[in-house]
Amino acid sequence: MHRPKPHIRVQHEKDILDGFSRLQQVQPLIQINPTVDKIPNLKKIQILEDRYIQIEKDNRLLLEKITNIMKSETTRVGRQKRASSFESRKKSEQRQIQRENQMLLSKISNKKSSYSKNHFDKEWNKTKQYFINLGGLRTLSSKQKQFNYSFLY
Repeated sequence: MHRPKPHIRVQHEKDILDGFSRLQQVQPLIQINPTVDKIPNLKKIQILEDRYIQIEKDNRLLLEKITNIMKSETTRVGRQKRASSFESRKKSEQRQIQRENQMLLSKISNKKSSYSKNHFDKEWNKTKQYFINLGGLRTLSSKQKQFNYSFLY
């Protein structure tokens, strides 16, 4: 795009500024006296009043409920709650589980060790003998011999 020549551009800007200044000087043709009050929107005022009345009514009911709850809480503090059948059954099940756990703990604690080194050595010697017997009929490679001897301490 080309730019207009400078003197045309300056004239155009002056015209724009002149238009703005003329717009600011425009006055309304009809003058309204500022002392005359506007007519209020009665429907809107009525709706707002109804809403305020409803809010106050709800607030009053809420306050009454809160005070009733606070009064009833102070009287309930002295009373014991009645235990439901579910709670009592659950407690009895918990006690039964605790008793069973205590019995298991005592059995485990009192049990003697059944580990015997002699028995373990006899079983291990039998296992070694099985491995040796399995490989005895064939000629063994050096790896197999090392494998067999690895079972011998």
